[in-house]
Amino acid sequence: MAEKNMNDLTCPHCLGSVPRGATVCRGCQAEIEYGASFFVLVMLLIFAIFMGVLTASMLPEALSFVGWIVGIGSLYVGGKRIGEEYKDRVEFKRVYRTK
Repeated sequence: MAEKNMNDLTCPHCLGSVPRGATVCRGCQAEIEYGASFFVLVMLLIFAIFMGVLTASMLPEALSFVGWIVGIGSLYVGGKRIGEEYKDRVEFKRVYRTK
């Protein structure tokens, strides 16, 4: 049996040791997802678009390009914040098939 490294993760499905950075558990083939989920990233994109459109609608037409700047800035700052918030998130996903 291999010795467990301090950086190894423990799979909640099979309780096997998985090295950090792996994409699949060697024991039960559970997929491993790191960082923010797809849903969180989509919500960030929707928020950034909303902020850009809202800003553009509040300004005169000659300054509507500022909406793009605010939207892109929101996306950048939000991405940094989400990356920081979810940097330690690890999720094991496994589909159980029953007959």
